[in-house]
Amino acid sequence: MTRAAGERYRVPAVMAAASILEAIARAPEGLTHTELVRELELSKSSAHNLLTTLESLGWVRRDPRGRAYRLGGGLVRLGAFAVRQVDALALAIERTHEVAGEHHLTVIAAQPLGRGDVETVQVAYPDDTHVGISLGVRYSWFDGAVGKVLLSLEPSDEAESLVRERARQIPAHTDRTLTDPDALLADIEHVRSVGYGASIGEYRHNNAVAVPVHDADGTLAAVLIAIGFPDQLTRDAIPSIGHTLRDVSEAITAECGGRTAEQQLQAQNAAATAAEEARR
Repeated sequence: MTRAAGERYRVPAVMAAASILEAIARAPEGLTHTELVRELELSKSSAHNLLTTLESLGWVRRDPRGRAYRLGGGLVRLGAFAVRQVDALALAIERTHEVAGEHHLTVIAAQPLGRGDVETVQVAYPDDTHVGISLGVRYSWFDGAVGKVLLSLEPSDEAESLVRERARQIPAHTDRTLTDPDALLADIEHVRSVGYGASIGEYRHNNAVAVPVHDADGTLAAVLIAIGFPDQLTRDAIPSIGHTLRDVSEAITAECGGRTAEQQLQAQNAAATAAEEARR
């Protein structure tokens, strides 16, 4: 049997070992040898040999109270090394070219410099007509889509204080810039609900979408920004681009070992449910 062109060869034993680890990871109570054989359709001898090897490496452990296998402490050590080697900003920079080429937009990766301040460190251009951006350009709280994202990361009461206290200082970059505090705060709340910020001619005479990128600890590591002329990044296209950037951002966070927004919500709901049950 030949492999299709471009298909990579995978060592069956390694794939079987990986499938065992993934299956155990999905089972909170662990899985027995029999359950693994049935779920993964492995032979009893193959499953036994693989489990024995994984156990010797510390990657699985057998529950002394029963026969179930659980993930072992050796994986914690490997995971810690992996997290150190995966850099969210570097991953964001890598993704800019992919998004720019696929959606024919200028895509930027900006690095946080401090609270409410980021700087452009990567610009990827499509092959056709595009918006030009220089490296080193800085964006702050009141700079279009990026500013809305930065403000959305602040606690709600602090974001409101920032906007209202500086209402007279909000720069009117264009005649479409949101300088009314109530309108801007409403837009910031919208960013929190959809996961991306948008600017339609509010910072320059082009349109933009921005999303935050968090590392494994939940710290802001980068901001991804897609920019296009009004006929490239239309009002109708903004939600689609916003969802694309949000998906890229969440994939980066997951690759770093962090939780996606959906996983965080699930954890919060689980914690709330547990707290409610404890009060009963």
